[in-house]
Amino acid sequence: MSVGNHRLRAGHGCVRWLAASGLLLAIAAACQPSAPPGFTGSVPPDGRASGAPGPSVAAPDGSGLVAGEPTVTTDAGKVSVAGLGSGRTPDFDLPAGSAEMTVSVCASNQVIPFVTLYDANDNKLGIIVEPTYTLTNLAGGTYALDVATNPACVWTIAISPG
Repeated sequence: MSVGNHRLRAGHGCVRWLAASGLLLAIAAACQPSAPPGFTGSVPPDGRASGAPGPSVAAPDGSGLVAGEPTVTTDAGKVSVAGLGSGRTPDFDLPAGSAEMTVSVCASNQVIPFVTLYDANDNKLGIIVEPTYTLTNLAGGTYALDVATNPACVWTIAISPG
């Protein structure tokens, strides 16, 4: 049996490895928030980690909700959002400063939706994947949320300025 016919062509394995690495880096970079300077956010200082129970947010039963068309209501500055499946909310206003955001898990699979916060200029401020999240250094003004989840997910989000 001749081993000489099975030579590795120099560079071909490295090219594939570099291409795969570049693709992974591009995906990771695309997932990073591209917030304007000043905006920050964090898990509240009470020590809850992802998946840990947060304040209860009642998920609606889905009646009256239209898939892909979240509803937004405001009461005394508190913003309440409800939706079925993925979708982008209508614009809503928040004052400058900080706000506490609480996101319910999907009743269908107990998974939290991916929530992306945008400002009035469509700048991505952050991706929220925690049940409770503190938005800090908000500039104030108009905002919108884009929620990504499974089609059967009924979810709610409560935002309380503070």
